[in-house]
Amino acid sequence: MNTDNRTASNGAPATRSDFAACVDRCVHALIDGPQSAALDEQAQLRHWLGDEAITLADGSPIDYALFDDAILSVQERVAPTAGVQGLSQLLRASRQVAETIYARNRLP
Repeated sequence: MNTDNRTASNGAPATRSDFAACVDRCVHALIDGPQSAALDEQAQLRHWLGDEAITLADGSPIDYALFDDAILSVQERVAPTAGVQGLSQLLRASRQVAETIYARNRLP
């Protein structure tokens, strides 16, 4: 997202859909590239999750429960390509995003 890292692309506070779309773009970029896009989206997610002052437009916190919901439902929003192989890539990319976010944001 090309924003101040606190808002959606239109300048308004991020919504659940914006957050889920960021997760989706990250997963999709890991599958199809470019890798720089995946890194940008991961940075956005880490920022949102790391700043307790940032909330969604409805006032809900941006927290790990929100991230977990988004990452676990990514298959519903991002259609895998190429059948079983595409689904495998989608699941592998989703796991990689989750591992990266948890490794960098959670305390040991």
